[in-house]
Amino acid sequence: LNVFPVPDSDTGTNLLYTMRAAVERAEGEEAWISEGGGSAGAREIAVALGHGAVHGARGNSGVILSQVLRAVGEAATFTVVDASTYRRALRTAVTLVDHALSDPVEGTIVTVLREAAAGAGRSSATSLVEVARAAADAGAVALDRTTSQLPALTRAGVVDAGGRGLLVLLDTMVEVLVGEAPERPDYFIPDDPFTDAPSRCDGSDGGATDASAGTRYEVMYSLTHSDDVRADELRSALRTLGDSVVVVGDGGTGDNARWAVHVHTDDIGTAIEVALPLGRITEIRVTDMLDPVGEQSAGGHGHRERDDPADDPGHPPRALERTVVAIVADGPLADLFTEAGAVTVDPGEHAGGVIDAVLAVPADEMLVLPNGELSRAQIGALDAALRDGDGHALILPTGSVVQGLSALAVHDPSTTLSLDGFGMADAASATRHAHLVRAEQDALTLVGRCSAGDLLGVVGHDVALIQTDPVEAVCALADRLLSSGGELLTLLLGDEYDEAAREAALSRLRSAHPNVEVVGYAAGTGRVLAHVGVE
Repeated sequence: LNVFPVPDSDTGTNLLYTMRAAVERAEGEEAWISEGGGSAGAREIAVALGHGAVHGARGNSGVILSQVLRAVGEAATFTVVDASTYRRALRTAVTLVDHALSDPVEGTIVTVLREAAAGAGRSSATSLVEVARAAADAGAVALDRTTSQLPALTRAGVVDAGGRGLLVLLDTMVEVLVGEAPERPDYFIPDDPFTDAPSRCDGSDGGATDASAGTRYEVMYSLTHSDDVRADELRSALRTLGDSVVVVGDGGTGDNARWAVHVHTDDIGTAIEVALPLGRITEIRVTDMLDPVGEQSAGGHGHRERDDPADDPGHPPRALERTVVAIVADGPLADLFTEAGAVTVDPGEHAGGVIDAVLAVPADEMLVLPNGELSRAQIGALDAALRDGDGHALILPTGSVVQGLSALAVHDPSTTLSLDGFGMADAASATRHAHLVRAEQDALTLVGRCSAGDLLGVVGHDVALIQTDPVEAVCALADRLLSSGGELLTLLLGDEYDEAAREAALSRLRSAHPNVEVVGYAAGTGRVLAHVGVE
């Protein structure tokens, strides 16, 4: 039934992924409480459902569903979910969703939710069964009307897919209570639903307006270590970059709170970058809504000759070429990336021409690994240049070469660009990293005073240790990263480590951490003496 923003049939999948995440979280909560000898109450299970849904939300429809489940948790008492709880939960869900959406559109899941809440509110019954039935019946009536409310649905002759998904859950609530689901008409797809439908429509799961016809990418990520004020600030910033903006929280507090962020935009990099000062970003997902499964035979970033077989109408479409470009200095490190299948660009050789060097790499699809070598301004400029090209490209958040290697290790060219990029970004974010440099002058650091020539162990952007012996320094840095766990330790050791020093460091760490796999590679010359990564 999902015909917009493109007929890619993903709304049901998004709802399913979101609901599975909710159920898994609730089952885990119940098991954890049971192991402690307790019994999970209705509120604990309901809250866990909401948290799981926000954490695993997919698409606009999934994000909206997460707020419905979150609302049940906020309304539930410890012992029961009763008629008044259900009324209050649906009413709260409407409030949460209205606050979260940038421009709610009638004829979508939002409309079905609002009418279901109104139906429950109009019922004077004290029985949960009757209130649940009233909500489901009102939702069904609202769903039938969506075909005439939204032009995209009218042209395709279907009801709203997100609203249909919500009705499945409303009806299932009735079925769980009475053993039988309400009878509904068959919500079918006409024989030729897209004959008169444009390739771009004017809504998406309740959050988009006509502006969505000008946007191409769906960007989603999670935000932690933030608060409601900063979430509102992010929501406002995203509204200037695109449409279908949804920023919703799981109701948690402090560092445990999480927000699901969704926007349709043409400016992927900026949509992510605006959140950087507002919290911690994880789980970035980007989908090309015009080519969700990567089937278009678009031209690459490099020049394609006119006599390319792909230009011949009688020739089968050629497979898209996906290339990973790693920004890394020439030498042993570049050799590691090349052996793993990447094309390397040396930032030192190109100075201000790094962007031109990346654009010169021929590819239909491109994944760029900055590896901490590009400034934020350079990344922004590269993103703008890539968007002006004919191909599709993603810049992945690799802050060091060890994160870049971790990302490259899970590169899967057989899947879609967005899924490949997500998997690689996930692997990079799961790799803790640090590096070792020499102090250029006397200075005061967070861990004390250093002298010119001292070895400084840097974790993130902060000096975490000061040493004078290279082996002692790299081992201490690795020990610090492993203090919070890890299965694989990677050392990239520069020329200051001769063969004896490399073996000494590796042997010492293998002995100190027998359950960790320790590997080491030569890194060549450079300002950084050693890179350390833990996965």
